[in-house]
Amino acid sequence: MKIIIDVSNEGKAKHLIDILKDIPYVKNIKVEHEKNKGKPDFESVFGIWKDRDITIENIRKKAWGRVSK
Repeated sequence: MKIIIDVSNEGKAKHLIDILKDIPYVKNIKVEHEKNKGKPDFESVFGIWKDRDITIENIRKKAWGRVSK
């Protein structure tokens, strides 16, 4: 059985984890931070190709060794 608990206070969450660790029948505790949950940050990749000479022809040449006509 799995139980998911959403805790808003990090200090109290650590305290709760310590209590759970002391319970002999608790097999595993997995902690996920809010920043890792939800949708990926699409805007974080903006500009990764800035100042690079990237064209579809360059990509094809590197991938398949050919250039489209």
